[in-house]
Amino acid sequence: MKKSIKQKKKAVKMLVKNLIVVLALAVIAFVGVFSWFSHTVTADASGMTASTDVTESLEYYIMPPSDQSQYSTINTRLANNLLLNNGYATKWNTGQLTFDFSDQEFKFMEGLFLSEVTSDGSVFKIPKLLQDGNVAYVDTTQNLDNAVANENYMSFDMYFRCKNQCDIILKYDSVIEPLNAVNFNEEHDIDASDSANDSSVKPAAIGAVRMSVLNLESNNTRELTWVPGPNVWFDGINEHLYTGLSASGTGNYSYSNKGGVYYTGSALDYRNDSTTDHAFYNALGVRTVWSNGTYNVVASTNGNYTLGTSAGDDIPVVTLSNHDTDNDYYYGRIRINLWIEGEDAEARLKMVNGKFNMALKFDIASSSGN
Repeated sequence: MKKSIKQKKKAVKMLVKNLIVVLALAVIAFVGVFSWFSHTVTADASGMTASTDVTESLEYYIMPPSDQSQYSTINTRLANNLLLNNGYATKWNTGQLTFDFSDQEFKFMEGLFLSEVTSDGSVFKIPKLLQDGNVAYVDTTQNLDNAVANENYMSFDMYFRCKNQCDIILKYDSVIEPLNAVNFNEEHDIDASDSANDSSVKPAAIGAVRMSVLNLESNNTRELTWVPGPNVWFDGINEHLYTGLSASGTGNYSYSNKGGVYYTGSALDYRNDSTTDHAFYNALGVRTVWSNGTYNVVASTNGNYTLGTSAGDDIPVVTLSNHDTDNDYYYGRIRINLWIEGEDAEARLKMVNGKFNMALKFDIASSSGN
């Protein structure tokens, strides 16, 4: 009995140290008129890489998004050694994994390009647009088309399994950040109409980046909709990029009243959204705004593009409650969606080829009771 208790305590110590890091370097290529993208321009999907790192006692597997659980399918293929000759992974992952679209395992992402997507983090739509001069706006008299996963936006299911029943969290120090950018945490007023500033403007695409996590074990609950770059705002009328926005800022350097440009019917104007809000069109074509802190919207207002500032900002994403009795594993899955929100002020032609880096860190919650 004492030996069993000692072994259990040892297992617990291992569990709370488990960590998965998903890294991605994504090339964002999109074209828009004021606040929307053009579907005629595609992204260079070959510019995306990703890797994961995890210890032995927590395992993971990445699959295409599916309405049905693929857990048994994964194990059947592995047991029958069906994945090796087809280029798929041959075991549950516990080490580093690189997204390579030339591998069969990730071919479901090879057609990825970013277009005029709008979403609540769960349902992805492409609206019909009308154009008035240089302004494109939504035709609310027509139904919105369905966006396609891994064509219009990135989406994959991530399975976790462990010998113990536990909770998985997305760590507070997960980050989605711009690359090759001037210090966007400092106040800058960059004239985007001057082509000499193009390289400084493009990384502001981070302002339109969105990521969501769906808990597929709990009725596809949206556990998170993330706005990683509210510290930038693109003034679409005057073609200026402002960086270093904050709650304590003033004028063009505050989060408030910094929405995209729209057409009132007679003139251009700015929407009154905050840059920390998430604005989108729902399936009925109704424009909706979710504020930071409501409906699980998190905006990275700490200035370093991380999810939070301390462990108190960790986000629970799934409980490993399913039990694989044959192999004695508890398992569960989430869906990760990454997209460019077309209703954001930074969804602009000026940001074509802007780049960002994503590092998502998953861990076992130390308070899971194991």
